Order: sequence, then C-alpha cells, then structure tokens
Amino acid sequence: MKRELSNHRIVIICYIVLSILYITWRIAYTLNEEQPVASVMYLLVDMVTCFLAALFVVTFWRLPTKPISNMTHRRFTVDVLVPSYNEDSDMLEATLRHCIEMDYPHKTWLLDDGNRPEIRLLTERLGVGYIARENNTGAKAGNLNHALQFIRGELTTVFDADFRPERDFLNRLTGFFADENVAVVQVPQSYYNTDSFQHRRLSAKEIYSDQDTFMHLVLPARNRWNAAYWIGTNAILRREAIDSIGGFPTGCVTEDVLTSMMIHSRGWKSVYVDEPLAYGRAPVNIAEYFVQRLRWAKGAFQILRSFNPLSQKGLNLMQRLSYFSSVSHFVEGITKIVYYLLPAFYFLFGIVPIYPYPPVIIGMLIYFGTTRMMLEALTGRLSNLFFDDVYSVIRSFIYLMALPAFFRGKNIRFRVTPKDGKTSITWQGVFGPLLIFGFNLAAIGLAVFNPKLTAYLGVLGWVCLTWCLYFCAIAFIACYFCFKPVTNKSK
Repeated sequence: MKRELSNHRIVIICYIVLSILYITWRIAYTLNEEQPVASVMYLLVDMVTCFLAALFVVTFWRLPTKPISNMTHRRFTVDVLVPSYNEDSDMLEATLRHCIEMDYPHKTWLLDDGNRPEIRLLTERLGVGYIARENNTGAKAGNLNHALQFIRGELTTVFDADFRPERDFLNRLTGFFADENVAVVQVPQSYYNTDSFQHRRLSAKEIYSDQDTFMHLVLPARNRWNAAYWIGTNAILRREAIDSIGGFPTGCVTEDVLTSMMIHSRGWKSVYVDEPLAYGRAPVNIAEYFVQRLRWAKGAFQILRSFNPLSQKGLNLMQRLSYFSSVSHFVEGITKIVYYLLPAFYFLFGIVPIYPYPPVIIGMLIYFGTTRMMLEALTGRLSNLFFDDVYSVIRSFIYLMALPAFFRGKNIRFRVTPKDGKTSITWQGVFGPLLIFGFNLAAIGLAVFNPKLTAYLGVLGWVCLTWCLYFCAIAFIACYFCFKPVTNKSK
C-alpha cells in the first residue's frame, strides 16, 4: 500500500512539474510573432487546461479508502423525499414502491411541484405522504424547502423521481450519522437503463458511462479531503445541517453542489460510499442529455460568479480547490473547441498559433503524449480516454451555450430533464459535433486533394493533418451517437 501510494504521488508531482515547465517553455519559445492574436489565444487555452488538469490530479494525492459505518448506532427518525414536477405516474409509482420497501423505519413523501390530482390519488393508494404547493418558486430547492415545514425526521433522504433505492439503502448508510459531525452521506448515481445515450458497451461484461470517472474516481478521491458533495439524489442529509444554512439555497440551478459547499463551510463532514444502492434512468437520447448537461453547466457558472469556492469562508484549502475544480470543469466548453478546430483552421484559413519550428512541434507532442500516459496511470480502468474524447465533443458546445449564465447571475430557469423519450434529437445538441466534423473533414479534403499543399506540408502540416483525422473520427462517432435511435430495452 505504501509503495503504491509513493508511486502514485511521484506521478502527480511529475505531472505538475512537467506542466509548469511546459507553460514556461510555451511562453518563452513557442509564440508566433507573425500571428500574435491566434498565438496568445492558444497559449491562454493551454494555460487554462494545464491549471485545471493540475487541480484535477492534486486531489488524488491521497488514495481512496472505503469508509466504515457504525453498525451499532441508535435508530434515527427518517423522512424520504421524492421531489417531482412532471414525471408520469408509472415512474413515480415504481420509485415510491422501492422507497416504501426499504427495510428501515421511515416515512416516505412525494413532493409534487406539479400539484396534480392524479398524483395525490397515487400517494393515497400507496399510503405515502403528499406535499404540494401552488407555485414553483426556487424549483427543486424551493420544493424541498417547502417540505421542511411538514417533516420532523432527524435525517432527510432525497431521491429524484426516477431513482429506485435498494431495500438496504437506509440500513447501509444511516450508521455513518453516529458521528455527530456528518451532514451528508452520498452514494453514486447508478442506472438501470445501461443502453442509454451516455452508456456504451465495451465488452460482454464491461459498459462505459461518461460519468464513471466522476462517480468512481473523483468523488472517492475527494472523500479523503472531506470534499465529496451531495449530487442531488441517492443521499441522506442531517436535518440539523440543512437548518444550519437556512435550508436548501435557491440561488443556483445546481442546488446540490451549493448546498454541500455551504454545509462544508459550516464545519460539517460528508461521506461518499462508492456502492450502487439506488438506480435511476439515464438520458436516453441527445435531447435529454442536452437539457441535463446544460443545467449542470449553468449551475456551475452561477457558482463561479456568485459563490466562488476560492473565496468561500469556512472551507479549507483542499475543499476550495476541489469545489473550484468541479465547477471550473465546465470551462472545457471553450478550451476543447479551440483544440478541436485549430488544426483545421491551419489548412482552411492559414492560422499558425505556434512558432512553426520542428523542435517546437515535437516538444508539444512529447508533452501531450507524456501527460496523457500519466493520466492513464492515475485513472487506470476507471476511465476510457477515447470515449471521454467522443463525449467531450458532444459536451463542448453544450457547455459553451451555458456560458451566458456566468454573466446573467441568478435569473436562470430550472429545466427538469425530460424522462419521456418523446423528443430524440435537438439541433442545439448536435450542432457542435456536426460543426467539428465539418471543419475537420473540409480541412482533410483540402490537404489531401491539393497536390501543391500536400507536397509542402512540413512537420506542422502533417501533425495538423493527423489531428484533423482524429478529430474528424471522434466527431463522426459523436454524430452517430446523437442520431442513432436508442433501443432503450432496459426498464
């Protein structure tokens, strides 16, 4: 274990040192004075990327460990809340039945922000509590706050309308609250429809999900720094901790991250248990995926603007860095687009953002290849860099579309992720992959079918052409994923 930790930390140190040396070298030797605007823009993108990557890897300084609960604890009073707005009664009935069947004393409540008579009848038939309100102020956070007036449990468990807990969910997790400083106990978002848009079957036994790295690598690592946070569902929260921050904050469409940050700033602890104890419905197509990821990105930009973790009082250094890393991740929508398009722009518009000297180009390739291998060593089997690139193409323009939220502040509409599968394609969602594919395909055509250009490509030209081929390939796969109908056999 000690040797593994030592090797792990050596990789992290080498990654950070190499990134610092790379940026220093980029500033001193690689700028193209003939195209200063493009050159400085590319340098800034590299600097942002290196900084965010360094934040990402530094949280892995401590190896994740499995948290242990106190199984001899006293019994707590528990309220189980299922917020809903427009989900259909069949989905809600399945979720409520799973909640009722959990083998720990509790009271289940349906929080109906749609104020629907048929849902009230459903709760009466199932014997669960029903709470409705006449308006939707504050969206999900407002719905939860409204429910706090009617519940009295020491612990509050929250499930989204599509998440179905396992029978032992409460028995497995309530023991962590024997520690009076624990405010949140969170488990990963697992899914029963593994044929969804965000899942890809790699083999008979292995399935890729674009949330695997976050759920099974990032959050377990941050748990070692008391920086794992509530992710909106599949969690138990201590009522006293919620009351200590004045209820669930409504100033952000990602109330879960903001709630956790405020709870941590008051000195409370969180626990992340990397076990699949509840299963939900993943977005089945690009239309649902677009709405979900756009909301996440908007919420992150709201937090960056109005509740920046770096200046949040009460957080320790690693908590500040961890939260800042999480919300600034969505800046990827700008940086990745630059990387995906610049090689094509070299052929199409003659843009050369670096000094076109072979040693400069080779040096950049060496840095890229080395850091890529280091990330592979740190993440291991918990990530798939190729499919991460494919989904990054899909997300990049979604994140870019969310950027106005950074400037608009709090007046952002909360859009519930659709769960009916009726709309399969949104052009806003496929615009980015199509654009990236189109530019790179045009650049490849220009390079290949222009004999004069091909004869004088040089080192930079061949490198750009190789990148165009790769970006064209992953963008094509991304487009295929967006337009391919999902069978959705999982129920």
